[in-house]
Amino acid sequence: MDRVRFEEARQKLIASHERKGIGTLGEKTVHAVLKEYYGGGDESKEISIGGFVADAVSEDGIIEIQTRQLFRLDKKLTVLLPLCRVNIVHPIEAVKYLLTIDPDSGELISKRKSPKKLNVWHGIAELYGLRKHLNDENLTVRFPVLTVEETRLPASGKGRRRRCPKIDKIPCEMTEEYVLRTKEDYTALIPAGLRDNFTAAEFAGLCGTDIDTARCCLNIMMTLGAVEEFGKEGRRKLWKIV
Repeated sequence: MDRVRFEEARQKLIASHERKGIGTLGEKTVHAVLKEYYGGGDESKEISIGGFVADAVSEDGIIEIQTRQLFRLDKKLTVLLPLCRVNIVHPIEAVKYLLTIDPDSGELISKRKSPKKLNVWHGIAELYGLRKHLNDENLTVRFPVLTVEETRLPASGKGRRRRCPKIDKIPCEMTEEYVLRTKEDYTALIPAGLRDNFTAAEFAGLCGTDIDTARCCLNIMMTLGAVEEFGKEGRRKLWKIV
């Protein structure tokens, strides 16, 4: 991780995305900044390879920035991994500030910190639809951990239909980066303190996730050969680290 280079990429993209009006960016700034950071100059971006268009190409191979719905990369990985190295970049918004903007003047109405907390395990859970590719030696998964500002318009509608339309997300800084290539990289993230045979609930508690995210991560780790099922404790499935 290079904080200075990330800030240079951030400043360059924010300057080039000067707002011409509320809502013109379409929540693409995070994607653009990460593509600049990992891919570099314009000559390395939007490259056609194997019938697909890669976000960027670097010395480390193809760069694919995917901010959500990672399962959509399945077909692309099936074709590209036998040909070359591929880096999946999925940002983790560990800290998010919610900014409400006046739609007429563009002035800041309010700013608050989102209570939602994400970590690397939430990122790993997003890999569920790609788990069959995770043992491929040509695949690298990168999780840049970001602080972002999400700009919104004032809430509209009534009752349960009340919504705050989103404008854009601006990355403020990258605080950490996880780079996962091998089973051992994933295993190293398993927190200390687990019993030899543990439940998904115990795993969730130590990893700071909900139970569904924990189960998803455990199934991914099983695909990698990092954990395996080990009977049951009552109705609860037991797991152990391989």
